[in-house]
Amino acid sequence: MLAETIWVLGIFLEGLLLFRSWRARHFLKFPFFFSYVGFVLVQSVIRYCVNKFYPSQYANAYWCTEFVGVVAGCAVVLDFYRIALAEFLGVAKLARSTLLLAFVATFLRVLLTSGQGTLGWSPIQTILLARDVRFVAIVAIFSLLVLVLYYAIPLGRNLRGMILGYGLFLGISVINLSFFGRFGEEVQSVASFIQTSAYLLALSLWTISLWSYSPRGAAAGKPLNQSYVQIFAETQERLARTRSEVRDSLQIR
Repeated sequence: MLAETIWVLGIFLEGLLLFRSWRARHFLKFPFFFSYVGFVLVQSVIRYCVNKFYPSQYANAYWCTEFVGVVAGCAVVLDFYRIALAEFLGVAKLARSTLLLAFVATFLRVLLTSGQGTLGWSPIQTILLARDVRFVAIVAIFSLLVLVLYYAIPLGRNLRGMILGYGLFLGISVINLSFFGRFGEEVQSVASFIQTSAYLLALSLWTISLWSYSPRGAAAGKPLNQSYVQIFAETQERLARTRSEVRDSLQIR
């Protein structure tokens, strides 16, 4: 009963968050994130209906939608980099390329290693994939926070809440999936309850932090691209001054 209550409450918060983002007109500020929330809302409704009316098919529906959710989560983390490092185009491009390569490498590693000796795709492969990809996402979020501190980038209330909520969800999910992968069906009910509760916690943080749009402030340090422009302008000015001085000295002679 408690698990179903948490499930329904999560669906309600997802719908409320999307409705509020539409009313507040900041859906387009974070399109990937809200698209992810929209996907999870559809995913949750499908799972709930299947569990209610076709319980024998719930396991297949769960693992199929879970695989798509893992892929969608990668896009969310990549979007965190886009938003947070908007003033640092070179750093943002390098970071996103490196992160995308890490996600692809993780997918390929799980596909190649766990698929040996098996026919088709199995739930255990989805568990391993979700665990490993989310671990990479945790490392990526930690690296992003390091860059934020290094360049003194203000995240703003919205982005800070998104990162905090998703980071907590990822951390709990990795631990949960590790135990589930080790003990299997013996801990399935407990693992499912922990997973749902972790996402409900993340949803609560997102609803509070994203209730209204809060613009981000400018970075305390000068953005890298602006620094390059300034250095180029100062160099041009010095060269012009040097040419003028040389020209004047030649005229005096």
